Amino acid sequence: MENEEETLTPRQRDILAILKRHGGELWLQDLLKQGKTTAATLQKMAQSGCVAIAMEERLRLEDHTVLRDRPLALTEDQQQALTQIHGLSGCTQVLLHGVTGSGKTEVYLQAIAPVLEKGKSALVLVPEIGLTPQLTDRFRARFGERVRVYHSALSDGERFDTWRYLLNQEPQVVIGTRSAVFAPLPNLGLIVMDEEHDGGYKQEQPAPCYHARTVAGWRSQLADCPLILGSATPSLESWVAVQSIAPSNAEHTQLYLELPKRVQERPLPPITVVDMREELQQGNRSMFSQTLRDAIVGLKENQQQGILFVQRRGHSTFVSCRSCGFVMNCPNCSVSLTYHQESAQHNPLLRCHYCNFLQQQPKDCPDCKSPYFRFFGTGTQRVAETLNDEFPALRLLRFDSDTTRRKGSHRELLQKFADGEADLLVGTQMLTKGIDLPQVQLVGVLAADGLLNLPDFRASERAVQTLLQVAGRSGRGTTPGQVILQTYTPEHPVIGAVQRYAFQACVDAELQQRKALNYPPFGQLILLRLSSPQLDLVEKTAYRIAEFLEGAIATHQESVSASVKAEVLGPAPANILRVAGRFRWQLMLKLPPNLGGKPHQWKLPVEEMRACCDKDVRLTIDVDPLSLL
Repeated sequence: MENEEETLTPRQRDILAILKRHGGELWLQDLLKQGKTTAATLQKMAQSGCVAIAMEERLRLEDHTVLRDRPLALTEDQQQALTQIHGLSGCTQVLLHGVTGSGKTEVYLQAIAPVLEKGKSALVLVPEIGLTPQLTDRFRARFGERVRVYHSALSDGERFDTWRYLLNQEPQVVIGTRSAVFAPLPNLGLIVMDEEHDGGYKQEQPAPCYHARTVAGWRSQLADCPLILGSATPSLESWVAVQSIAPSNAEHTQLYLELPKRVQERPLPPITVVDMREELQQGNRSMFSQTLRDAIVGLKENQQQGILFVQRRGHSTFVSCRSCGFVMNCPNCSVSLTYHQESAQHNPLLRCHYCNFLQQQPKDCPDCKSPYFRFFGTGTQRVAETLNDEFPALRLLRFDSDTTRRKGSHRELLQKFADGEADLLVGTQMLTKGIDLPQVQLVGVLAADGLLNLPDFRASERAVQTLLQVAGRSGRGTTPGQVILQTYTPEHPVIGAVQRYAFQACVDAELQQRKALNYPPFGQLILLRLSSPQLDLVEKTAYRIAEFLEGAIATHQESVSASVKAEVLGPAPANILRVAGRFRWQLMLKLPPNLGGKPHQWKLPVEEMRACCDKDVRLTIDVDPLSLL
C-alpha cells in the first residue's frame, strides 16, 4: 500500500486523508465537495484500487443534529394529566387545555415515550410548516433518529423517500402539517394534534375539502388509539364535545384535561390596552402608540427581545389615487392589489394574494395621470420600514410567508432570533402558533380591530384565540413579560376578555349566541361554492340548485319529526365575487344536529346537484366550512 501511495499525486493523497478522517467511507457528493476534486479523479483512483465506488441507497430525509436531552420534572398538573393519558386505551379523544407556557409539549413527549417502547408509532400534527423546525428539534433531542417530518415544503424526492421510510415496521414519530394525517404509519399508537383550534388544519383549496381534526378522529378509531387535542384556546367544537359528557357515563370516549398554570408558577404577562383614538387626539399620528414606542426603545436598553404582531403581510393593503380615488385592482379577481416593496433598490410591485398576479407599481394614476398615487393600509413590510426609520439602532427580522418561501427559512429566521441576532421579530399570525421563545419579554399588537370586524360568525372566537395566543409568546422565560394591545375599540367585549384572560367567559357568551342561531357546534353548515367564467350562468345555476334543495329538504322533512328544520341560506354572490377569472356564487345548508352527521339520516344529494350544473360551472362542497369568503 505504501508503494501505491507513493505513485499518487498530492491531491489524491489529500482525498485519502479525508476518507480516513471519516472512517474510510463518505458519500460521493460529500467527498467531491470536501476534497475539491472531480469525479474523473475519483474514477482514476478507483481503477488503481486505492478507493472503491459502490452504489448504495440513501433516503432523502430531512435531518438535523441536536443535543440529546432527558425528560423534565413535571408540575403537579402535568403529572396528573400524564397519568390519565397513560391509563387510556382504545380511541379516547382527549382535550388538553393548557394556558400558553404550561408545558403541553413536555406532556406530549412523555406520553409518546411509552408508546415507542411498546413498538408502536406516534403522529404529531401542527398547523403551520413554521412550527415544525422547533418542534422537530425538541422531539429529536428526546427520541433521536426515530423522528421524521412530513409537509408540503418537502421536495418530491424527499416526500417519496419519507413515505417509503414510514412504511417500515419500526416505531417512529412523524411530525407534520395537515397532510401528514394521511401518513401510512403502521401500528399507530397515539395521535397528537397541537394547536387543534387553528384554521390551518382545514383544507379548502384545492378540493377535496377536509378538516385534519375530523380525519385524525377517524384514524384514531381505525387504529384504536388515543387522540390528544392540545390548545390554550380550544375550538368551540372540541370544547362542547368534552363538556357535554355526563360524569356518570363510564363509557364516554371524550376526556378533558387542564393545565391552568405556567411551569414554575410563571405569571401570565399583563396586557395593556391602548386606545388609539386618544393617541390621535394627542397629536400622535404614528402607527405606534407612545406606550409601545417606549417599550420598543426599552428593548435595546435592557438587552431584551420582542415580537410585533401585524395582521397582514406585504407593505400596504391597496394603492389609490388621491385625486380621483382610482384603486389598483387585480384584473382576475375582485380584490385590490397589495403593495410590496422589497427594498429601496427594487421597484415596488403590486401582487394579488389570491391568484398571484404581479405587476410593477405605476408612477402616476393610470386613470387621471395624477402624480398623487399612493399606498394605504399597513402590512409587515411597511411596519418594518417604519421601524427602521424611527429606530435605526434596532435590529429587525421579518417573519411572514414572504420571507419564509425559501426552504429552511423558517428554521433559519427563528434560529437567528434565538441566537440574539435581532431585537424585534415582526410577523403575521405565523408568530402566534406555538412558537416557544423564552427570551421574549415584549409582545405588541398593532391593530386588533382588523380581527374583530370580519363578516364571519366566527370572528369573535378567532380574535380571542389569536390575541391570547400571541400574548402567550411573552414572559415564557425567567423574566416577566408584557403585552401592549393597540385598538380603536377598547370597549369591545373581546378586548376586555383578552385583557382579563377570561377565555371561558368569552366562550360561554359565544356559545349562547351560537345555540340560539343553531350555528356550529350545535348545528352543521355545508357550503356550496359555484364558479364559472360567465356571471349569468353561475347565478342561474345557484338558483336552480337552491330550488332543488328546498324541495328535497321539504320532502325529507315530511318523513321525520324534527323541532328544528334544515334551511337553505342564499344563494348569494361570494364576498369576493371573482377569483382567478371565475365568478363565484354560493349557498349554505344549515342542518340541525338531528339531520347532519349521521349516515342513516338525510343524505346530501350530491349527484343530483351536479346534474343541475352546466358544463362550465364548477361545484365545490365544503362540509363544516371555516371560511365563508
